[in-house]
Amino acid sequence: MITAAKQLGFFKEEGLDVDIVAFNGTGTLLPQMTAKRVHVGYPNPDVLIVSRQPGKDPIPLKFFYNATRESAWEFVVLNDSPIKALNDLKGKKLGVGALTFGNIPITKAMFKEIGADVELVPVGVGAPAFLAFREKKVDGLNLFDSQHATLEVQGTVIRRLAMPQKYKSLFSNGFVAHEDTIKENPKMLAGFGRAIAKTSVFCEVNRAACVKAHWALYPDQKPAGDEAKAVADGIKIMAARFDKYLDFDDQKNRRWGEFPPQAWKDFAVALHEGGQISTKDVPVETCYTNALVPEFMKFDPAPIVARAKAAK
Repeated sequence: MITAAKQLGFFKEEGLDVDIVAFNGTGTLLPQMTAKRVHVGYPNPDVLIVSRQPGKDPIPLKFFYNATRESAWEFVVLNDSPIKALNDLKGKKLGVGALTFGNIPITKAMFKEIGADVELVPVGVGAPAFLAFREKKVDGLNLFDSQHATLEVQGTVIRRLAMPQKYKSLFSNGFVAHEDTIKENPKMLAGFGRAIAKTSVFCEVNRAACVKAHWALYPDQKPAGDEAKAVADGIKIMAARFDKYLDFDDQKNRRWGEFPPQAWKDFAVALHEGGQISTKDVPVETCYTNALVPEFMKFDPAPIVARAKAAK
């Protein structure tokens, strides 16, 4: 979504020149953000909630745009694996991107709740993770949705293990900024969020154009061979995450970027019940703001829809 927003010119429309930088998980991103070297990040919320519990130093960041509106994290095994449920991973090795990834607290909470002792093995993402998985150096993977979709389009048949609903329904990555940035430069953040909302409207209408926009920005990531198949595979990978951007209770009145307050409370309860925080009564209202939502809504979707329909 971020690459499409950049390539399609929606950031530029908002007067923003955005550089996209990859970090190896939330644990490596947040120190750069607290030092104000990065203006906007796209992490999981777990770490911010953990930092708000008694006795901890709260990380001075806030989420300002709810992007991935349900959990992006999954547990998968090879199709021929004897593992049928999360409980079956007891005593097994589970591949994770890195121990600094933002999903780790919730993953630990889940296994603590079901009483399964699982070894978390950092395997990275992409080719290294897929190789470790195919060669059965790990018994399963706990990566994010688009990684598993990529694994599938590459020909590996996998099964997704069912997650407890209270964890599955938790929102995932969103856009976060330093508290000082929110106070001092809300116009910039409003423009950023509005660009993401516009891109969401465009990509819902024309997913193929958004896949191609990503390749235009990163041509080395375009698969060789038949372009029609590459586009179809790209849409499948994109859909694994993008559909979660559109998970609104009220589809007729989508409020782009808005956080349901109860969702944050549910997140704290899940982390507490899983032993990751000392109390469920964490001041989660300090972790986010919905103040910029009215600004995200200030655009006319009609010309964006028309542009998307005309795009090749």
